[in-house]
Amino acid sequence: MKPRNLKHLLCAILTGGAMLFTSCEECEHEGDRSIASSLQVGDVVCSDGSVLSKEKFSSFKKEPVAIVYHVNRNPEIKALGYAVSIRDVAPKAFTDSLGVEQETSASLEKEDGNENTHAMYRHEEVKSPLAVYVFDMWRYGQSAYIPSVKQLTYLYQQIGLVNQRIESVGGLPISLQPGDCWLWTSTEVEGQRDSKAWLFSMQSGTIQETPKDQAHKFRPVISIY
Repeated sequence: MKPRNLKHLLCAILTGGAMLFTSCEECEHEGDRSIASSLQVGDVVCSDGSVLSKEKFSSFKKEPVAIVYHVNRNPEIKALGYAVSIRDVAPKAFTDSLGVEQETSASLEKEDGNENTHAMYRHEEVKSPLAVYVFDMWRYGQSAYIPSVKQLTYLYQQIGLVNQRIESVGGLPISLQPGDCWLWTSTEVEGQRDSKAWLFSMQSGTIQETPKDQAHKFRPVISIY
């Protein structure tokens, strides 16, 4: 995905399992500089591309699509922050067959979910139901992705606040229940990349290597530029 000013961010409306884009004509924040200085964990990303604080969101009749869970302080990372969808995606397999690497970075430290998702989608030898589903959700282009292990670590660190905010805007909180708290990452397991990728527990913050042909839930993530 090409970096965009948030003023031109294409955000999604999740309706009946389908994601649709709308262009932002007038956003709450004007320009990257003001966004970076005002962005906060718990802010609401709306379907028109605006990012609103809790107080301002309650004053506007806008459609929420995601909650900001991380504000970037690393100058080497282009994204100003990350926001997670307010709804789950039905369980899907990472890949439809085993035995082939899908060329993700397999790094536990890189914030590269977007790149990983594109690699999964483009792979010609095997299909990734997970990546295909993400791309099919968007009508006018790819703007969300399957987060990496590192990107879900940030979410885990803020899970209490984020779940409160998701619930307050009418979304479905991320499950913390044993057996239902595992989400796919887009990170393959180093040394076993042809057969396993990492699941992430939102209950404990731990990861588990898992056969890629198993179906599990995930939460789409949006980078804010």
